[in-house]
Amino acid sequence: MTDQGPSFLRDAVLGLGVPMEVVDQAEQDGTLELLAVEHSMSTEEPEYDLIEVSARSGIDPTQLRAMWRALGFPDPRPGERVFTDTDVEMLSDVMKFIDSGSLEADLALQMSRVIGSSLNRIATALVDAAESQVASRRQEGASVEDAQLAAVQAADVLPLMPRIMEQVWRRHLGAAARRRIVRATADEGHSVCVGFADLVGFTAQTQELPDHQLAEVVGRFETIAFDLASAHGGRVVKMIGDEVMFTCDDVITGALLALDLAATYRLDEHLSDVRVGMASGRVLERDGDVFGSVVNLASRVTNVAFPGAVVVSQDMHDALDGDDRFVLRSLRSHYLKDIGRVPIWALRLAGDDSKQPFQHERHRRSARRTFTLSYTARPVFDEIEEIVPGSVGRTVEGIGSDGAPTTQELQAISEAVLEADIDSDLQVELLADIETSRRLHELEAEAQRRAELADLHAERQVAEAEAEARLKVEEVEAEARRRIEDALSAAEKKSRRATEDADRKVAQVEETAERKAEAAKRDARRKAKRQAGKKKRAKGRESGDD
Repeated sequence: MTDQGPSFLRDAVLGLGVPMEVVDQAEQDGTLELLAVEHSMSTEEPEYDLIEVSARSGIDPTQLRAMWRALGFPDPRPGERVFTDTDVEMLSDVMKFIDSGSLEADLALQMSRVIGSSLNRIATALVDAAESQVASRRQEGASVEDAQLAAVQAADVLPLMPRIMEQVWRRHLGAAARRRIVRATADEGHSVCVGFADLVGFTAQTQELPDHQLAEVVGRFETIAFDLASAHGGRVVKMIGDEVMFTCDDVITGALLALDLAATYRLDEHLSDVRVGMASGRVLERDGDVFGSVVNLASRVTNVAFPGAVVVSQDMHDALDGDDRFVLRSLRSHYLKDIGRVPIWALRLAGDDSKQPFQHERHRRSARRTFTLSYTARPVFDEIEEIVPGSVGRTVEGIGSDGAPTTQELQAISEAVLEADIDSDLQVELLADIETSRRLHELEAEAQRRAELADLHAERQVAEAEAEARLKVEEVEAEARRRIEDALSAAEKKSRRATEDADRKVAQVEETAERKAEAAKRDARRKAKRQAGKKKRAKGRESGDD
């Protein structure tokens, strides 16, 4: 970079107090712009280590570490000065609220985690944007000065961000409170609609596309999701790689949003289709995320959907059934991991002529490439009708709507081509196309037949496995009941024997005691007689002496 002329950005970074050797290394690494962003945001020099902050703020070091980690920062090493005056002031203010009882300590940590995670994502996105802008200028062949100017312009916007975030935060806070008010005053059965939209083929794209193109795909995917969710009054909960999770406060809005997402992604030439799955019911909202069995069901249902389709749970079906705006078609019951066998439904708008959502009813079949005449034969027969007018007739319309012409219609078209006054090579080519279309249709029919047989076989196996499992459970339960009964019987017998032994021992003790008592009485009587006899003899002797 230095070979191409003086760098005003280098001078600016040096002016921020960054050591020259650090600036030189950043120039060699091509990260001078990022170094400028880093130090332009550092308005204060760190002055305090953990112990000093603890002494100044009155916060216990253990509690201070927990708060710092919750904000997303690593534990400072002993003696490491990472805290500024503003950090100390902020932490002290939070501690005042905790000490006064206005804010519970656990709640403070929870909010710190949410704030830290959210602001980390915002900061990372801003750096990504600045880096992308500089990289784009360089790819366009801009000079070093122009590329660095792009970095400076990006950095100039950063001081505006706190004002923007505060205003947006205030509006979102009001909107979140309003949503809770609506739910709190709604009927007891009020349900939240939870949905997932999964981008098809994203894993393959990550291996094939260069980083900048992959970033464009991800950016476009997120942009469409956020725009449509906001437009419909829904909310994007989070992006999970190639999947977006969203919620709506009512089922109708959720259904319209899901259909709009599927249609928009399907029509976007830069993105593949999405699978959309939805469920409705009671959920737990915490830290901006959503939890509960409804979330798990919506996620599992998404895995069953085929590309471009919207699939909904039974609760969604029950809420939408009877609404003339929607058409629901049963996809039979599916076994969902950790949930069990549940009925699911494909959803589309009434009057939508597209057969895409109902083209293939099973996820296994959607994973294969299918050869339907709706896609492969239509151009062929359009061409035949153009070359040999009147040879196809109304069959062309049938190909687009009902799927395929009959065998008799194909034969009639072939005969019309044979009778037409056209070049022989072209004639052979058209006949070959007709035969290819017919054969492809037969292959598709055979593949579908085999898929249905495979499905039936799999369902039989699942049913047999379930029956076998129920039998084993019954056997285990019966064995358990038998063992419990045996254990109770043995315990009862043992208890009875113990009682009998105790009664026998008590009787023996009582008998022994009685014998000893009788013996004692006899001994006492004999002793008393002896004493009385001695006294009598003594008196007799005394009387004789007189």
